[in-house]
Amino acid sequence: MEERIKIRGPNQVYIEVVNHSADPIDFSQLMNHFYLVPDGKSFGYALPLEFAWLPALHGDADHLCSDHFFRSPVVAAMARGAYGALIPDLRVLSRHRPAPHALDLRVFGTKAEAPRLSYGISTAEIVPHVYARHRDDQTVRILGTELAYSFDLFFGEADSPKEVASRVTSYLWKTYGEAGLKEVLPQVLPFEEYGRRYSYKHELRRWAKKVNVDGQAYVGIDNEFRRGANFHAWENDLHVGFGVTFYGDNWKDDELRKIGEGILHLALSSPQKQGAFACVYNLKERKWEGSLYWTARPAEFDSGYDAAAMGVSAWWLFYWYENLRQDPRILEKVVDYAQFLQRAQLPSGAIPTYFYQDLSPAPQLLESATTSISGAVLAKAAHLSKDPRLEQAAVRAGRFVDEQILPKLAFQDFEVFYSCSPKPLHWIDNWSGILPHNTLAIQWAADQFLALYTLTHDAYWLRRGEYILNILSLYQQVWNPPFFDVHLFGGFGVMNTDGEWSDGRQARFVSTYADYYAATWKPEYLQRAVAACRAGFALMDIEENHANNVNQIPRKEGPGLGYSPENIYHNGPQDNRGGWTGFNWGPGGALAASAYLEKKYGTVWVDLEAGLVFPIDGVAAEILSWNGRLLQIRVTNPLADLPLPYKKARPITIRFGRFRDSSYDIMINGQLFEGLNQNRLSQGIEIDLPGGSAE
Repeated sequence: MEERIKIRGPNQVYIEVVNHSADPIDFSQLMNHFYLVPDGKSFGYALPLEFAWLPALHGDADHLCSDHFFRSPVVAAMARGAYGALIPDLRVLSRHRPAPHALDLRVFGTKAEAPRLSYGISTAEIVPHVYARHRDDQTVRILGTELAYSFDLFFGEADSPKEVASRVTSYLWKTYGEAGLKEVLPQVLPFEEYGRRYSYKHELRRWAKKVNVDGQAYVGIDNEFRRGANFHAWENDLHVGFGVTFYGDNWKDDELRKIGEGILHLALSSPQKQGAFACVYNLKERKWEGSLYWTARPAEFDSGYDAAAMGVSAWWLFYWYENLRQDPRILEKVVDYAQFLQRAQLPSGAIPTYFYQDLSPAPQLLESATTSISGAVLAKAAHLSKDPRLEQAAVRAGRFVDEQILPKLAFQDFEVFYSCSPKPLHWIDNWSGILPHNTLAIQWAADQFLALYTLTHDAYWLRRGEYILNILSLYQQVWNPPFFDVHLFGGFGVMNTDGEWSDGRQARFVSTYADYYAATWKPEYLQRAVAACRAGFALMDIEENHANNVNQIPRKEGPGLGYSPENIYHNGPQDNRGGWTGFNWGPGGALAASAYLEKKYGTVWVDLEAGLVFPIDGVAAEILSWNGRLLQIRVTNPLADLPLPYKKARPITIRFGRFRDSSYDIMINGQLFEGLNQNRLSQGIEIDLPGGSAE
């Protein structure tokens, strides 16, 4: 065995481990261990950690984080201003994988009584669908030369956990994510074509049902598995309807418009009690219910109220109001709800998750990260209504999350405890000291802090929000692992005690990253949004995905019509089919995400201040030259170069922002547009993109 250490920078070394013997080995495990010993002291001196990260937690002493959870793989720990982080070399992993690779973090049970960070190769079995177990007696026979792995070790001093999280997420994105984004896959069609050819043609028309409530005609997406039309934190018809309405407007399709607006009006018709409202319309029994039954089972799911469901519904009503329909009834409903939240707020600043029928709070998740979605609604309602009482409540909710949730990364909501990865409310990983958490709660906190920044103009909230966004980014798939048979780049996982890849929630995260880009103009955020949006279509059962080797997932129901599982590899690498749970947690949600991107940034977005161009929707784009006022841009169609190509000409929109001058001359693919002012460029330039090759 040989270990080589290369200095890559003041706080970074690269370590290679290689076996030079070709002899067969009955292999079980080989790991590198590093101990975090701040100030040269062990014996528990480093505990409690200021920051700890491991992609998958321990349910037992023999568990570790196998590469089944390597979406953005890193193990990190920080204490007393000192930190260490290990990031596997994913290129080496792709070439040398005789057994799964693994990360680990132990703060208890190490001989040095100091936090131990580990990386290497280890046999492992997935314990469906939450953990990975290594047993010393589990071996695999390999050739010695197959035994090789490499990784980066980051170490040194940091002022805050945010600094550590920012360093590792930025490194992962620049090293792997930017390269993955240069390839158009997993996108195989223009975004709208996923709807035109498949989702809106087949699935939407199957599930969109006319609903008559109190003599008024509305529309609901009938998810029989979830008791009808859902306005829940998971399935949410308002999210689907956002995309339906956007594309209905663009295509001048009255049928789509009627479906989208019917969904909006059904949501607005939900009965309210002092501002709180029901979130599931049971189409079979023709009645409203409080929330989805198994996610609100500690309280009264049928007649009570669920702040997570109401909050996500209110949040998407805001997006409707700001981007599609400035209907005064939208603002009235969400402000009424915000006033309910203000009255329900606890002295701590927290807002309960569940409310009984009489609006008294349930004890479960009384002061939890669900406060974030409620706080986000409060902040946006305060901004739009100019109500000082709502602003005060929003800031108090922000302080609760900032002081009580963020330091421990206690992003716990209903899904952590009441979904398919159940555990007691007091559960903690006894070997790493890390709490279980969920990506929805992380997203809600990011949205909350950005809304607080918009409301108060206090940059503190933006800085803390970016830290939260860094935590969310550690769940994004920054590469395409060759040991899986689906193109996974850009998608998202669910939580640190679950195994899914490319979960449907990735479509929800697109708007959050896009909004942070608009607040900071940091390219990584818009790039991540585009990657997540493309991943939202990757699991669809369509000819184009199969022929272009994005997936080979056949559907039993409606084969080839675009149906998509909620996620994939839920129970381990053998679980490569997944299950359908709803239109929103698939291409219906992905089309809402693409609608939001195209509404904000067009097919191509050009940042004139930074001199950067961002391909959004299935194109390649580059700045050829910029001389004086004349900017020359080339836009091509990489979809035409796929094995099953898309070669149709189509209109595209190039939009511009962050202006340095009052007017510009723009040349796109040799076509000159002279003397365009800022307003005209903000609206965008529409051209016809030829359907031919990008070459």
